[in-house]
Amino acid sequence: MVDTIKKAKQHFHWTESAEKSFQLLKRKIIEKPILRLLDFKKLFQVRFDAYGTAIGAVFSQEDKPVAYFSDKLNESRRKYMSYDKEFYVVVQALKHWKHYLLANEFVLFSDNSALQCIMQQHKLNHKHAKSKEYLQSFTFVLKHISG
Repeated sequence: MVDTIKKAKQHFHWTESAEKSFQLLKRKIIEKPILRLLDFKKLFQVRFDAYGTAIGAVFSQEDKPVAYFSDKLNESRRKYMSYDKEFYVVVQALKHWKHYLLANEFVLFSDNSALQCIMQQHKLNHKHAKSKEYLQSFTFVLKHISG
């Protein structure tokens, strides 16, 4: 094996472009992402999304991230319809940050217009009714974003 490595080194040429790329990659790996500190006088924002196999949310202020939340979906939740996944991620994100959000008004950004419709409906199935009841314990404005 040592002979194979020695032969590979003889044919490999490290270019200036490769060095720049390596240094950039090294910096990105060792530097921490910069998150903003909370300011309780400013409006909180929560953005979320559900994917095929996972959910994710960003807690921010003035469009600057404060914290992130993500989780894998189990086998049964992967089969949910998109608005069920969206409802699920909202509830999970709000549970995750409830100690900040219960006492403060915030903006909840969603790219799923069905979520707004569900919040206005009166007759819901058990799962949606339970989620809607949980969401009603918070004070928020739901804003639609495209994408």
